[in-house]
Amino acid sequence: MVVSLVVAAVARMPAQLPRTYCNPLPIPEIQPGTRGVKTPGKGRWMMTDVARDFRSMADPTVVRLGSRWYLFPSNGMLWYSDDLVHWTHHAIEPKDIGWAPTVVAYRGALYLTAGGDRMWTAQDPLGPWKLLPRLRDAEGTPASWKDPCLFVDRDGTLYCYYGLGTDGIYVVKLDPADPTRFASAPVHCFAFNPAHLWERFGEHHEDPSKSSIEGSWMTRHNGRYYLQYSAPGTIFRDYAVGCYIGDTPLGPWHYQHRNPILLQKGGLINGCGHHSIVEGPDGTWWCFYTLLVRIEHGFERRVGMDPVGFDANGEMFVRGPSETPQFAPGVVKDPWNGNSQGLQNLTSGYQTSASTYVVGHEPALAEDDNIRTWWEASGEGTQWLRVDLERVYDLYSARTMFADRGLDYAAGIVPGPYRYRIEGSLDGKSWFTLLDKSDNTVDQPIEYDAWAPRPARYVRLVVLSAPKGMRLGVWEFSVFGRA
Repeated sequence: MVVSLVVAAVARMPAQLPRTYCNPLPIPEIQPGTRGVKTPGKGRWMMTDVARDFRSMADPTVVRLGSRWYLFPSNGMLWYSDDLVHWTHHAIEPKDIGWAPTVVAYRGALYLTAGGDRMWTAQDPLGPWKLLPRLRDAEGTPASWKDPCLFVDRDGTLYCYYGLGTDGIYVVKLDPADPTRFASAPVHCFAFNPAHLWERFGEHHEDPSKSSIEGSWMTRHNGRYYLQYSAPGTIFRDYAVGCYIGDTPLGPWHYQHRNPILLQKGGLINGCGHHSIVEGPDGTWWCFYTLLVRIEHGFERRVGMDPVGFDANGEMFVRGPSETPQFAPGVVKDPWNGNSQGLQNLTSGYQTSASTYVVGHEPALAEDDNIRTWWEASGEGTQWLRVDLERVYDLYSARTMFADRGLDYAAGIVPGPYRYRIEGSLDGKSWFTLLDKSDNTVDQPIEYDAWAPRPARYVRLVVLSAPKGMRLGVWEFSVFGRA
């Protein structure tokens, strides 16, 4: 049995405010990004000639064990949550098992694997984890997989879906007595289909000869099997999620009419793929997915979340990606029919000024709905960013995305908390505090803050300090409200 762990409660918003969230998710202590290997002809994977240090979180597997949810992303683990909104980092060993981890509870134990040929087991997600023998096929020959997804059917059979490339997705039954052994030969599920235009390789799907079909995930719902996957590659803005449906875990599979089921809409959130789907409160379903940053490196990414639904034809869809405040899991009984709080981004595109700025990183670049541009301050000490909304609105919340400029682990310039205030004004002269995090101690580069609604025409982000040695930068500062 998986043992429950009693931990200190994380901070919550005031009880009178509805529980909400906003993408990208504000997850603390995001790990360093993995640069990978740059080889001739593969420069697109680096995206810069010399990649600087960066942080990344991607390929999220979220599993529910008892009343708690656990997040296992690529290249670092793990995080846990009691509500799918507030996350706590708890480092475990192994800390990094590579790309695309997957976890499943099977026969009273947990099994963890990722791309490669190794598997671990534990009784509790927080460890200790024991390394098992290397994977072998049904004949005893060494085996491996890429982008795996472990899945236990209701009859107790353990499967692994896997694949990365034009060949597509495979599934194999695993030996119930030894999950590191294949019980039979792998079965091919489906391959890249150039008739599915969104699967074609490239930022604009320009190459019909190949694709990276990857990131498989299996969901069983109402007796049907939904085999999801991502394409055409995590480095592209149109990276998306598709779905095939079958009547058994081995297929045959038919491509559902509603495809892709998650695709960017041209705003701040894009590159929405390599995901997992987990049951949330009250029988709801939630999709956790990768989203693209791609500033320092092609694999610089973050994580988003949105609800999952099934239409009248039994086809799966994801209500997203959302970019404004949404009601948190458990607040709305049927979030797939819409869980927006009804707030608008009030600051995008409006007149913006700042205490100081670096040429090429002017203050307006923190208000352009683009994660790949940013305001960067040229001065030291307290710095501010001010937006004139041109009329009075009721302000409810804000998303602040700090840019971690100058991160250099080898030189000792490491992540840490940002300390700041968010202020409002009716006349641009007299300011009042909407949110005060001047004593913040949490390393969380993306922040989402809510407060009791208050009218204002002007709004100001006042940054009191950044982590030592870093240059202050803000990818985007978005304030939400209504007239």
